Amino acid sequence: MNILKVKFTDIPLSKEVDWIHGFLFQNKWGWGKYIIRKHPEIKKVFSFKTESEQIEFLREYIVKFKIENQKLIEKNKTVYQKEWQKIEKDFFTILSEIIQIDWPKNRKMIKAMISVNPICPRFLNDWSFSIFYNYKKISHAIEVIMHESCHFLYFEKWKKLYPKMDSKKFESPYLEWHLSEILAPIILNDHRIQKLLKRKADFYIEHKRIKIGSRTVPKYFNDLYKKNSIDKNFDVFLKKSYKTIKNNRKLFKI
Repeated sequence: MNILKVKFTDIPLSKEVDWIHGFLFQNKWGWGKYIIRKHPEIKKVFSFKTESEQIEFLREYIVKFKIENQKLIEKNKTVYQKEWQKIEKDFFTILSEIIQIDWPKNRKMIKAMISVNPICPRFLNDWSFSIFYNYKKISHAIEVIMHESCHFLYFEKWKKLYPKMDSKKFESPYLEWHLSEILAPIILNDHRIQKLLKRKADFYIEHKRIKIGSRTVPKYFNDLYKKNSIDKNFDVFLKKSYKTIKNNRKLFKI
């Protein structure tokens, strides 16, 4: 079986500025608050009226911040790489067994881009994601790497089951995106992966607030996962999960 490698790299400045600006000004869930918590000085960006001024301010802030914190950024990039390599092969093997699909032979690498952004978007076109440079616990960094890597193989399975689906539905705000973000932590909380992660994978707070019947969304889908794990048929679990979220689509208009 083909086993990938995660390569830790520096994030291009233009991408980092663009993504941070997007989360600050375009995100409907208000995730910009997480950026402000880590970078209070960035609040000044809201005083600029034009997008070009906002972009220029963010660019200057990020460049200055990275110069001042260069040693820590490089140190943690090395730590992330070292700790991840200890479990990389086992994780990718187990994940393949759980989702019941091999890693594509044409993929050799997943790119983890070290960022000052605490929000970690993933990109299916080139199998890359950003990861915050300074987690308090290494287990949090490992969870992010696992979570984002899970998405890439998950959507390979999805394309096998639903080959005619438009890939734009893999992104927010579509139901298919919501489901992927709900199922990723459920997969990471499988006992086989928990032996490597050693911390409970968390769900979006927005999903934890939704209830299907009397159960929260994480509880509902986790119960479904446990029920289907008896038969060890991930295809059946995914199809049932998709049917459930479609039947409750009104709950996910958030």
